[in-house]
Amino acid sequence: MGDSEGGFSNPSILENLVYGVVGAVVFGVLVPLLFSIILVGKKKVKQRGVPVEVGDELGFAMRNSRYTELVEVPWEGATTIAALFEQSCGKHSRDPFLGTRKLINREFITAGDGRKFEKVHLGEYQWETYEEIFNRACNFASGLIKLGHNVDSHVAIFSDTQAEWLIAFQGCFRQNITIVTIYASLGEDALIHSLNEIMDNLHSFFTDPNIDLDL
Repeated sequence: MGDSEGGFSNPSILENLVYGVVGAVVFGVLVPLLFSIILVGKKKVKQRGVPVEVGDELGFAMRNSRYTELVEVPWEGATTIAALFEQSCGKHSRDPFLGTRKLINREFITAGDGRKFEKVHLGEYQWETYEEIFNRACNFASGLIKLGHNVDSHVAIFSDTQAEWLIAFQGCFRQNITIVTIYASLGEDALIHSLNEIMDNLHSFFTDPNIDLDL
């Protein structure tokens, strides 16, 4: 019986077709795989440390590969916390820095097991910029000097975490005044102990007017 027109009954044509398909698969899969293996093998390992000579011996001391000399200060131009804060405020002067939400009301909710939880409702954030916070910290620092503070006196801050806490903190740093932080969450005994420890050099005691302080 003769071959039908346009068929693939000829063995040589069928074999060539099969070989062509197999070759395309091999070329499309194996070649990219080989290339990626070669590239991974040649990929440069990130260098983190470089050996340096110490006492004529190489390899016992390492330095950061990004620097050729000792780093004297973490941030160029700022050698103190106060200087770094001033530098940051100058760089981001118009950006929002500290946000405060005013207390609208609070309520106590009783859970199914009888425990009571306090639930507070707060308003929207009111933001102050870096420049505004920096000016407030400078004013606070000037007030400390006006009150007679010096480097030998201590300031105690008894407050929850809030914008005024950070402002007072930075204000003390600007005058190199020692700060003692006392937290309401530690309880009355911890407050009394902290005050007894610093009483001889304590010059000022700053607290939050919303904290019920009865000692």
